[in-house]
Amino acid sequence: MKLHAVLVIVLLCGAVLFGRMALTAREARNIQGVVVEIRAGEDGSLASFVLERDGVKTGVIMTEHTLAWPREGVFGQSYEKTCQIFQEELQIDTEVSAWCVPFRTKLETVEGRITAYRAKSAYIVGSLERNVLTLRDGTSVDILSSDSGTRWIYRLPDGTELLRVSGLDGDPMSGVADGDEAFGTLSEKARKKILAYYAEQKPLYDEREELEKCYAEWQELGEDYSVGYIQQNIWLRAYNEKVLYFETLAALPGGGNADISLGAAFDRESGEKLDFRHVFAVPEEEVCRRLAGWIYDESLWAEMAEVLKPEWIVVSEEGLTARFPAGTLPQYWDQAYRIWVGPEKVIEAELLQPRAIPYNW
Repeated sequence: MKLHAVLVIVLLCGAVLFGRMALTAREARNIQGVVVEIRAGEDGSLASFVLERDGVKTGVIMTEHTLAWPREGVFGQSYEKTCQIFQEELQIDTEVSAWCVPFRTKLETVEGRITAYRAKSAYIVGSLERNVLTLRDGTSVDILSSDSGTRWIYRLPDGTELLRVSGLDGDPMSGVADGDEAFGTLSEKARKKILAYYAEQKPLYDEREELEKCYAEWQELGEDYSVGYIQQNIWLRAYNEKVLYFETLAALPGGGNADISLGAAFDRESGEKLDFRHVFAVPEEEVCRRLAGWIYDESLWAEMAEVLKPEWIVVSEEGLTARFPAGTLPQYWDQAYRIWVGPEKVIEAELLQPRAIPYNW
């Protein structure tokens, strides 16, 4: 009986210990936020700093084993030199990401004791610029940006995030799984032509207007508001030995109801952007009429045939897609509308020239 009791106690203790370890492991996390306080040790070196995100402050304690990385990364430098540069760049309003050991402790700050973690590594992600712009009602907005310049967040002074933006993806050649096959025989001249075209392409949206919309939605929803996202990418959608087809897709707050896309075709040999007549076998108005004709609602058909623009048509491996932006169709004024037609129907209707039909159709 005594042995049995001892075993039970050992098992219970083990279960409790395992449970605590599992809980601790779950609490281990990457801590990221804006620096609001910095403290130095007795020798003047960086001892700790406080990160704030979504109104929550968390302490990060530096140790002699913490790997610290500055903005650009420093290769070929000693550990001591790298840490020194990190400390010099660390300022109030710097954004930092820190990977910490999963054991919570406490840190004394100007506002009292807060939860803190000892950092295994830390690196500078970006910086916060305060009062960068003013909304229509006079509200100030801050911008939290990554140092790579590819991502930024519009937020209110209290840290409330309104809109996240990912910058334009400047390399359309990387937007396809079998890109090597598509671009393997592309000349350097053609490649430069295509890249130059997209380097000059402007965003398909008004970023300031999207921010105002997000702010209005936040005012209406309060705590139920979900931060808006903007991302514009360029994708290779289809190709053959003569033609490359791309799509520029802007994903906007509101999901598919607000997305905007533009199609484009390029000559594979020269890299020149192809005109509508070099791809389609019938005049522009006839293509628009036939695409709209696949819609059986006559009133909607008439609206589409009147407003459809050639650049809204995207050629892909799945067929033809025409996306009508929000505000172009009276029946769907507050949202985008999309038509998709499969390859079989497109070929049957003889819309594309034989030389322009993609592989895999």
